[in-house]
Amino acid sequence: MLTLAIDTSTPVGGISLFDSDSGLRGEVRLGIGRTHSEQIMKSTDFLLKHSGTGFNEIDFYTIAIGPGSFTGLRVGLSTVKGLSFATNKPIVAVSTLEAFTASFPFTKKLICPLLDARRKEVYGGLFRWTETGLVKLVPESAFDIKSILTLINEETVFTGSGAALYKDAILSTLGEKAHFPGENLIHPLPSALCIIGLQKAEKGEFSDPVKLTPMYLRRSEAEIKIKT
Repeated sequence: MLTLAIDTSTPVGGISLFDSDSGLRGEVRLGIGRTHSEQIMKSTDFLLKHSGTGFNEIDFYTIAIGPGSFTGLRVGLSTVKGLSFATNKPIVAVSTLEAFTASFPFTKKLICPLLDARRKEVYGGLFRWTETGLVKLVPESAFDIKSILTLINEETVFTGSGAALYKDAILSTLGEKAHFPGENLIHPLPSALCIIGLQKAEKGEFSDPVKLTPMYLRRSEAEIKIKT
């Protein structure tokens, strides 16, 4: 199966084209902050052209559904929905936090992806790879850093912008039990999104494009200001 994945959930987004038989065909990473909407289709066209791939070859689309940037999530989802309706191909939705775990498929350690959610909070969850696949131990939610650390008492891989931001607090609490990968993994790889997407597609875990909505986890800053 061939999937085109789009991630606009973090400041460093990207597009990836991945074949379950031959592997990665191509990947574009976009360190463009809030201008995803200006570049996402241009980059998609570039990737397809230079990989020699047509839209008719794509079996399904994979989208990073969040948590993450509210604006970015809307841009990515609207793009994928448009492609899905135009080409009559299904969509697989993948949590942004799940996508991080595909970079560590061989570790037996607990994996804790953390994204900076601002207001002294992180978006986080706890995952572990097993012989049968990825297991979600603690679902995605918004936490203050102390709250999520109380759930951990073993060797854990921390990754994401939230892990970088609160590294000192994590080390202060867990010491040598805390492990941090390189800075290149502060944002999830688009190809990692493809890997999780392919696993879900093999299980038939497709989403209804009409009902599919972003995983926000909490109200936006604008909504909070209106309510107050």
